[in-house]
Amino acid sequence: MKSADFKKIVTKELAPFLRDNEWKGTGFDYTRHIVNIVQAFTVQPSSAGGKFCVEIGVHFDFIPLKVEKEFSKMKTWDMDIRTRLNPNDESDYWWDFPKTENESNLLFDELKHLISSSGQEYFNQFYNWEDICEKFTPEDIENGNTKILFKISPLRTALLLARINDKLGDKKKVIEFSEFGLSKIVGNKGSGLIPDFENLIEKSR
Repeated sequence: MKSADFKKIVTKELAPFLRDNEWKGTGFDYTRHIVNIVQAFTVQPSSAGGKFCVEIGVHFDFIPLKVEKEFSKMKTWDMDIRTRLNPNDESDYWWDFPKTENESNLLFDELKHLISSSGQEYFNQFYNWEDICEKFTPEDIENGNTKILFKISPLRTALLLARINDKLGDKKKVIEFSEFGLSKIVGNKGSGLIPDFENLIEKSR
């Protein structure tokens, strides 16, 4: 089965379920915008064919995008904060394209269950992001405590939390996270983020 044929099956079998749960989109890509959070759901076929994985992601709508686009057009690979759905805690799980109607029914029943259970649990973590993020400190990044929400590099986490605190109006913490981020940049690695940190510091003084 080609990816184009599988996309038609996904549209038929999964899209109505997602739309009933306030997702917008078609084919392999869907988004849902709730207050300041953009959620994304992406079915990603393997380049080798015959298999696919499912990614879900989160983006704060006040955070600048690397490439400007409408939130409804976002895909998970546009987001720093993302993970994969899987039925057994494997970090890199791939499903086979269904070969029969029975396989298709079982597959989409499984996907709907995962979306409603572990997928929704993942998204629920971010609904009270303000209360959680206002308690984070640079030391929490060092100690790995921020990974309960942000499984990204310490440098990216520092920039994200600086921007979140800018949104929350806490100028002191904007400067703290920005200075922490700058202290983690050595040589060229991460140097492209220096202007972002410096602009946030200047804005908060």
